Parts: sequence; structure tokens; C-alpha cells
Amino acid sequence: MKRIFDIIISGAVLLSAVSCADMLNTAPSDQISSGNMWSSPELAAKGMNGLYETFFNRKQNKGTQVRSENLDGLNKYGIEGLGFCTDYYANNYPIYLLYNETKRANDWQINHEWQFVYTIIHATNDAIANLGKAGLDEATYQRYICEAKFLRAWAYYRANMFWQGVPIYLEPVSNEQCTRSQSSAEDVWNVVITDLTDCINNQYMPDNTLTENYGRPSKGAAYALRGMAYMWMARGSQGYTARWSDIDDPGIIDPSVGVEPLHPEYFDNAIADFAKVSECGYDLWDDGTSESYINFFTAANEKDNEMIFSIQYDEAAGFADNIQQAVGSRDTYGGWSEVKPSADFVDYYQNIDGTPFSWSEWAEEQGIEGWDGLTEKQRAVFFCRDGLNSNSSLASQKTQAIGVCGQDIFDRYYLDEGNEDRIRTAYDNRDPRLKQTIVTPYEPVDCYTQNYNNDENMIGKELRWPLYQQGTNYGDFWLDKRTSAYYNYRKYVRFLKGELIDRQRCYTDFPLIRYTDVQLQWAEALIERDQFQEAANKINDVRRRAGMPDIQAGSKEQMREAVRYERRVEFPVEAVNFFDENRWGTYRQTKFQNQDIHGGQNWWGDNTVEYAWYWQDNLWPWSIPMAEHQRNPEMRTSPGWIY
Repeated sequence: MKRIFDIIISGAVLLSAVSCADMLNTAPSDQISSGNMWSSPELAAKGMNGLYETFFNRKQNKGTQVRSENLDGLNKYGIEGLGFCTDYYANNYPIYLLYNETKRANDWQINHEWQFVYTIIHATNDAIANLGKAGLDEATYQRYICEAKFLRAWAYYRANMFWQGVPIYLEPVSNEQCTRSQSSAEDVWNVVITDLTDCINNQYMPDNTLTENYGRPSKGAAYALRGMAYMWMARGSQGYTARWSDIDDPGIIDPSVGVEPLHPEYFDNAIADFAKVSECGYDLWDDGTSESYINFFTAANEKDNEMIFSIQYDEAAGFADNIQQAVGSRDTYGGWSEVKPSADFVDYYQNIDGTPFSWSEWAEEQGIEGWDGLTEKQRAVFFCRDGLNSNSSLASQKTQAIGVCGQDIFDRYYLDEGNEDRIRTAYDNRDPRLKQTIVTPYEPVDCYTQNYNNDENMIGKELRWPLYQQGTNYGDFWLDKRTSAYYNYRKYVRFLKGELIDRQRCYTDFPLIRYTDVQLQWAEALIERDQFQEAANKINDVRRRAGMPDIQAGSKEQMREAVRYERRVEFPVEAVNFFDENRWGTYRQTKFQNQDIHGGQNWWGDNTVEYAWYWQDNLWPWSIPMAEHQRNPEMRTSPGWIY
């Protein structure tokens, strides 16, 4: 078992999940009050460990649905579900920010994110103000101050990505003193820059924490986060309205769409900071195998110098992750498959030669006539399992398939033998990260769920539609939602017996900053400064690891799309893409495919099978939570949000 900052497990510090954190007045009987926390070196160490407790989901045994009863800590499922890469599909609780036609300021994610960042902010303010009372030696005192400032900077960075301006508090305050209105986005970024600069300039801040104090912030992490803040500052707080009218074909991602930076000089600052990260000892992970990309996301490799700053998970209850439950399937430790790849995203993966994938081109290669004239529902015929005509035990499955695509289409296109082989070719010869990241149809997998197959691994199961046989070798790979055909993630999912205790006891660390993020934002900054060959070199480092061919330096529009492609396929399930698309101004273009109403889809692109998603121009930046406005009327609300 890992030893995550030992004292966290004993619950040593008070972290109040309220908007302003009334930390100075009350404390539960089993916790150390703020007034005593910083009175000795031993208690100060406990207090510093406790600053990280906010990241953990203490409600994990209640499930993964994005609502207050279920989730705590870092809201990675909700933010991942908002991104282009992923559909979030719970039977009862959708992503309401997408599902509601009007955007409501009492949305749970908005409330949670506000409480999450301000809990960290007020806890770190308390530490910074009081660490001088603990009698620490100078080196320890300075390192603790830097850790607290880094965490405060990280929290303000996250808050500003959502709201583009929040109240600034840099000293301990009570609830009654939380009366400030939002500062500008620029002022908040400057707080982030100042705190991180203090960390960088402090001689006691270590270059990295790969071998000592693992998991704590480092100078390399501060350079990385400061560079990322400069990337946002370059766009400018008013520069996020995308030029949607420039898109002629809403089904094509147009690299010219987005926003031009308002302050490109900040890209120079980002380039300088990103260059310093590698000097601090961080680098791209590569184990020299054909699966280097996916092999990183395991407990065995999580401490490589790719990992700059992460949440450390352990099998211990309360400090484990339940990502298997959210992302896995019923055939992988009983997962709920709520966090699942979007069909738009799967279609986005390039061919192995680096060209875009096209269903129309695939159909032409297969000799299928009339593909472009078929509706999405009619295309379901090409995704059907073999044997629907010849196997009488599949009669109900045949009826289900015909009910979707229609009898005439079924009779015209269905192959009783070879339908599976034909559709499988659509996923072959694609970017290797596709099959490493996602379970694709009719691709055999070995998997395990307790009490099935005599409690042994199930061999050679395949994701088929319509579903038929569960729980045996060579049967159907079962998701939680069984009537429709959805993709399933492989990333972060453990498949075989003995890899986990159960679906809520996952122990692979979760990256908050990893070097690939730095490398690709570095490339992005170089592109914006017209250094195309240098950017191509950095993009190609990532592509070679994945087994993809190099790109050639091209126009600015081509280079922007090249780096955006790499970021989209590198970071699914890491809750990164939602922020990227909004920073680029491409969110409506990708998540909504430039439509006012879009939604979750099955393999063939029918987007009527889940909740609809409703685009509104005010979807981002977020407005402040309703409860905060009611408590503090000085806070400004954003037009169009319902209060």
C-alpha cells in the first residue's frame, strides 16, 4: 500500500466545504482547530498534509453521478463530461449544464467548483499567515510557504478558467468578511503569476519532487503552471467569442475557427517557462514499446518524470479513486460506463498515415453504395452483429436492429456473415491511441467481473450490438446501458482479475499536470509566435511515441489544428479538454458540432438516444453560483443565466 501523506488519513486538518470557509471559529472534536494547527513543527506538518485532503472524494461509496449526494473532491467526471471527448450518461442525472436549455446558476457543478477552489484558497491563506508560529527551521518554513502558495495559485487558476474573474482573498477571513465582488480576469491571473513567481524565486523550493516529497509541488510544477496561466492571458479576458459564422459545414472541424489572441506577447513568457520545466528534471514518458502512451496510466509507471503534479491515490478507503466505477463497464469490475467516449471523438482519430478518417471514404473502400444518402439510424445496419438471419436465438436482436435501421435497409445492406469483419476495418489502421484508449466494436478483450465465468477472467469478449450473451468466454462485452451501442474507455480501466480490490478502490495517481501537457502547450505558444518548425518538432515527439508519422510545418491554421488534434487525443478522461476548447474558442464547434442542439450518440452517430444538449452563447464563462449572489449581492451575475 502507498503512503499518501500519512497524516491525511487521520483527518488532521479542518477544511470546510463552504464558500468562504469559517475556519477560525469552529472545528469538529476529532480535528485540530486552525488556532492550534500551526503551534509546533509536528502540527504544521499535519496541517500541510491536510491541505491536499480537499482533492479526495470522501463520498465515493455513494456512486459517481454528478450531483451533490455522490461526489466530493476534484470534479473530474463532471468536467470530463462537458468536454468534446466524452459523453457523460447517467440514467437519472445528466450533465445539466448541457441538458438544460436555459443555464441555471444553481447548477451543482457551479456550486461545487466554487466551494472546491475557495476551500483550498482559504486553507492555504490560513497556512501562509500562520506557518511562522510553528517554530520551523528556515528551509522547511520556506518550502511549506511555497507549497501553500502553489496550491493557492492552482485554485485561482482553476477558478479563473471557469469564471474569468472571481473575488480575491489573500488573507484569512471569516464568512462575514467575504463581501468582495469579482476582480477582473487579468487581476486573478496576476495573483496566480505572483504566487508562482515567489515559488520559482525561492531557493528552498526543489526543482522536482520525483524522489523526495513525491507528489508535492516543485519549481518545475510552478514553471509549468505559470506558463499555462500565460497561455490564458494571451487570449485576453474578452477574446473568447468564436467566429461560428465562418463555418460552412458544421460536421467538419475547421482549424481556422477560434479566437485570435489579444495579447500574443504573453506567449513569449509561456515559451520561456515551459523551457524551464525540462531543466527541472521533467520529460516525456516513453517505455520504448508500441503502447508507451497507455502504459503511463498505471500505478507501476505513475512516478515517471512525466508526472509533474498529481493526486495520489491509495487502496485505503477514503483515499482511493472510484474511476473504475465511472469509466469501466459491467464486464470490468461492475463499472457503470457513465463516462464514455463520444462518437464524434472516436470519428476524429486520424488514419495511421495521418490523414483524417472519413466514414464516406470507408464506405467507398468497402464498396458500399449510397452511404451519404443514409440517415444516422439507417447506418446502424453496418454495425450489427453477425448471425441475425441464421441464428434463431438472435430473433429478438434482429427485431431490435430492424426497428432502428428499417427492414428495407436491413435487407439491402446486412451481411449475415462478415458484417462484423466489415465494420471492424473502420477502426483498423487508425491512430494507435484509438484502440489503446477505447474499446472499439468487435475487438476481442479479456475482462473480469466477480461471480461471472466461475469468478475467472472472461476471454475474448467483444463489444457487439444488439447485445445477447453475458458472462461467458467469447460472449458480448456488456456496458451498463444495454439497449444502445456505446463506446467504452480502456484508459484508467483495469480489465483482469486481481488488478483491483473492487471498482471503488483504484489506486493509480491522477495527473493534474503532466509533461505532455507542457510540451503541447509549448508547441501551441510557438505556433502563435510563427515558429512553426520548432512547434512541429515538439508535436512530433508526442506523435512518435504514439506510433504516428511526423507532421510537416505548414500554415498557422494547419499548425493550430495539428496541436489541437494531439491535445484532444492525448488527454481524454483527464478533464482537460473542456478548458482547451473554451480557451481556443472552439467549444461549440466540437462538443456541439456547431449545432444548437446536439447530444450523446451511439456508434453510427444517432444523437437522439440520450439527453439532448442545448447550446447557448452564455454557456461559458460561467456565472457565479446563485447561493453566492444571494449571500453577497455585490457579486455580479452574467446575462442569460437563471437566478
